Amino acid sequence: MIIREAGINDAQAIARVAVETWKASYRGIVADRYLDKLNYEERENGWRKFPWDQSFVFVAEDDRRIMGFAAAGPERESDPEYQGELYAIYVHPSVQKKGIGSRLFRSVATRFRRAGVESLKAWTFSDSPFRKFYEDHGGKAIGSKIFEMEGFHGRITAYGWLEIAKIQ
Repeated sequence: MIIREAGINDAQAIARVAVETWKASYRGIVADRYLDKLNYEERENGWRKFPWDQSFVFVAEDDRRIMGFAAAGPERESDPEYQGELYAIYVHPSVQKKGIGSRLFRSVATRFRRAGVESLKAWTFSDSPFRKFYEDHGGKAIGSKIFEMEGFHGRITAYGWLEIAKIQ
C-alpha cells in the first residue's frame, strides 16, 4: 500500500470510498433516508468541485484500488487557535482497523508541518464510535455544535491539536 497526494482524476474513487464508508459507518447516527440517497455521481461531482488549489487530499491505494483518503486545508471558521483543518478521513469498511487511517492522518500532519502550519482541528459526529481515532492520536475535544446538511442535523464535536508535531 502507498500513500500519495491525490488529484481531481481521483474524484471517482474518492467518492466511492466516501459513499460506502458513510453507508456502513453512520447507520444509527445519520438518518437512513439520508444515507440511502447517497450516490456515487453526486459525491464525485462534489469532489470535482473540491478546492484543489487551496487544499489537498492524500489517498491510500494498493495495486488495485484507492482504499481510503484524507482531505485537509485551511481552518474554515477563523478560529484563532487552529490553522489547519482535517475536512474528511475515510477508510473503506473492508480494510478498516489496519492502520490505513493513521498513515493518512500522519501524512496530513506532515504536509501541514512542512507548510508551517502548527495546529489542526477536525470535526466528527458526536455519536460516532470513530471519535476514539482522534483521541488515540492525541486530539482533545474542544467544542461541539449542531450540524445541518440537506435536511439532516445532529451534533458534531471538534477535536484539536495545538502542536501538530506531537501527532503520533
